[in-house]
Amino acid sequence: MEGNRLLALGAPQADWTKAPGRVVGFWLTLLGVVVVVIFPLPGLVVGAVGFAFTLQARRVIPAGATGSGLTLVSLVLTGATAVLIAVQVVLALLR
Repeated sequence: MEGNRLLALGAPQADWTKAPGRVVGFWLTLLGVVVVVIFPLPGLVVGAVGFAFTLQARRVIPAGATGSGLTLVSLVLTGATAVLIAVQVVLALLR
């Protein structure tokens, strides 16, 4: 065991960048923000589907792991989609 360098390598690191729903959720939420400006209801649906994929990936990826940043950005984009829809509803009611 004295000359065994395998022990110095440590445990293998998990690759969280391949978590299911991580990239798909990001692109769908980004598409939802873009679409909600023109078509609120379809944008809401696309954003909700992206939010579901993002939550699926967020449950798998531990906090602070490589790959968790994209899920956090996606959650922020989901919040931006909700704010845009709220603003559009308020503006429609004021007209």
